[in-house]
Amino acid sequence: MRRFLRFFLLVFLVHYTGCKRKQDFVTKTYLVMGTVLNVTLPDSCSTLCDSVFQIFKTIDSLMNPIKPWSDVYRINSSRSLVAVHPYTLECIRKAIQVSEATGGAFDITVGAIVHLWHFDEQGKYVFPEEDSILKYQKYINYRNIRISDGKIALGPHQRITLAGIAKGYAIQLAAEYLKSKGTLSGIIDAGGDLYLLGSKDGAKWRVGIRDPHEEEINRVIFLSNVACCTSGDYERYVEQGGQRYSHIFSPFTGYPVSSGVRSVTVIYKDATLCDALATAIFVLGPEKAKDLQKSFEGMEYYIITDDSTYLSEGFSRFFQE
Repeated sequence: MRRFLRFFLLVFLVHYTGCKRKQDFVTKTYLVMGTVLNVTLPDSCSTLCDSVFQIFKTIDSLMNPIKPWSDVYRINSSRSLVAVHPYTLECIRKAIQVSEATGGAFDITVGAIVHLWHFDEQGKYVFPEEDSILKYQKYINYRNIRISDGKIALGPHQRITLAGIAKGYAIQLAAEYLKSKGTLSGIIDAGGDLYLLGSKDGAKWRVGIRDPHEEEINRVIFLSNVACCTSGDYERYVEQGGQRYSHIFSPFTGYPVSSGVRSVTVIYKDATLCDALATAIFVLGPEKAKDLQKSFEGMEYYIITDDSTYLSEGFSRFFQE
């Protein structure tokens, strides 16, 4: 079996050249949460870049499923209630909120399946037997997560993974931190999942949505004070028998999603929910995506499939500067 691990920025920044530069910006780069973190801030407050990095390190220490001291590892290793950090508790509550709104299309109890394929350990991917997949798929059910007095417990044979929401949660915490420090402009870019703070010299930030078919830009959008998260089937995958299996799993089947959806970009005010919704819409597909806007007012999406593009009615406003 040939195994491929390919990391791409699903959404990447397009440098703005439309006006005279009035403010110097500094970008610092870090490796954390299994991805590249780029923090871009005005030179006058560039020291806050390291503080953003520390926020991401904290979230990784709490939610990394293979670190024995993390909350997620301890939850997965116990069938009893486990006391967790308030950040972990809040993130899991938001995950359940998205699960309820999507009918289980986003479900953190898919962790047992992710572990079965070894997608929670980069570079160690395997193709499991069908019997094993069917065995663990039946335990996927977010409703079996028990929360009591700041403690978490899972149902029998369950494991959770916060891979589809933890990065967004870290981005949201970092954005709130920067705002609390009076930062009016900047970018938090965690592997292509973004928060665009304020503007650059009075102009919205330009963001390029990558074409999943080719390594080029599919569309340029203009954003300010929102999160922008993308899920794609070309970020990490295993290939066997000429078929590619992505790291995005359907809780309904126990297998990687193979519906023809190639990438989903979501824009929303809350980065935590934005991250999870991108994954949920990838699972649901374009036909059911529209219904989610009733639960998440102001959320917009841009879906690229094998042969077409679908966007929410309000997404076109981001095409304007």
